[in-house]
Amino acid sequence: MLLFVLLTAAVSAQVDEKTKKIDSSTYNLYTLAKWSDLIDAGTAALDEGIDFYFLRMRIGIAYYNRKNYMSAIGHFEQALEYSPREPVALEYLYWSYVFSGREKEARVLASGMPDELRKTIGAGRDNFVGGFYTEGGITFNDDSKNTRGNPGSDTTIYSGQKSGGKSAYFSFNLELSPWKRMTVFLGYNYLDITSDKYFGSTGNSQESFKVSTKQNEYYLNTGIYAGAGFTVSGIIHYLNINVGDVSADANAVNSNTVFKKTSTSLNNYVGMISIGKSAGCFDLMLGSSYSNLNKAKQIQNNFTVVYYPLGNLDLYSVSDFVVHSEKQDAAGKSSSKFLTRGIVNQKIGFKVLDRLWLEAFYMFGNAVNYHENNAFVVFNFSDIMSDRFGVNLISPFSSNIMLSLRYQQYKQDVPELVYGTQTLSANNFKSYTFHKLIGTLKWTF
Repeated sequence: MLLFVLLTAAVSAQVDEKTKKIDSSTYNLYTLAKWSDLIDAGTAALDEGIDFYFLRMRIGIAYYNRKNYMSAIGHFEQALEYSPREPVALEYLYWSYVFSGREKEARVLASGMPDELRKTIGAGRDNFVGGFYTEGGITFNDDSKNTRGNPGSDTTIYSGQKSGGKSAYFSFNLELSPWKRMTVFLGYNYLDITSDKYFGSTGNSQESFKVSTKQNEYYLNTGIYAGAGFTVSGIIHYLNINVGDVSADANAVNSNTVFKKTSTSLNNYVGMISIGKSAGCFDLMLGSSYSNLNKAKQIQNNFTVVYYPLGNLDLYSVSDFVVHSEKQDAAGKSSSKFLTRGIVNQKIGFKVLDRLWLEAFYMFGNAVNYHENNAFVVFNFSDIMSDRFGVNLISPFSSNIMLSLRYQQYKQDVPELVYGTQTLSANNFKSYTFHKLIGTLKWTF
């Protein structure tokens, strides 16, 4: 027993001596502002099992001063395990959260700070209405590049084609904070699409009609920060669609065509749950949704990886992997099997000026009745979308106002129906290139 006590004391003395050396060397590197050397020496000490409050603070501050806020977070969090009320550690951790874009963690941390510290760092009490977000834009196509003619055979009665169309879009949204760990995002979107539908029948001149789609959307996203970087969200997106269309009936005897205006109302929805995790220089999100877009059924699963190689928001990569399944046959009726397709969205973003970021993205794969951005954006059309890419300019105009301008381009194949004497004899497609411009404003209170 005495020998064990002596050995334990000897080992403890050696450990204490080594800790003192690490304490002294890292303090010297700290005072000399040799941040890279300090990170190397501190990391080596941690690998040897040496860990204490000041070591964590020095490593964290070294990362912070190199603007690697995401790597600093873990060290400040560990320092607070040693001294939970230490104001210096709390302040550094708060700003590391803010500069990493982790507002939920910053809000929760600030709520537990002493009032004096909150005032010192400018973290006021949470407002019930945290801010609003609005966007609007237009979509147009290269319609003039597509020619339309009458049907190309004597047996054809008529053909009908709806051009790609033009649309105007508006969105207004509020972000609420009913609880320090909860955010509620409420949104309203309005979409107005106008198109030209053309009919050409044998022996008759071409006819054209204006058709339209008006869409009102309501969006709810409730997120709860569960701690340790985890956020759980529940989302519902409801869409009310009113379609004004024109149909044609052909008389096989006299080749006369009768045109009839039609009106259809649809109620679609998307329900989604997601789990997000912030871990170092990564943000991970796993989501699953169910929807009933265009009288079909869809199941969509997303796995999103956001990587910040510099440990801050100056450079990032967003990779979104989608498995989309839809149950619908050619007649628009629900079938017994799901058609599954894979989609990959890749985005790169980087800071180009002091108050300007540039993003570029591309979508690999074809999409139909598909959603993105936590189901905020819903592409509820049955025409296949492909070759989608775009660029975004984002400018934090001030500490609480952010502006952006977004451009997208994609292709859609629009059907052309060609009828024989009584029945559909061909279903051809014409490809349109669409251009979308959107401006946004985000104001945080």
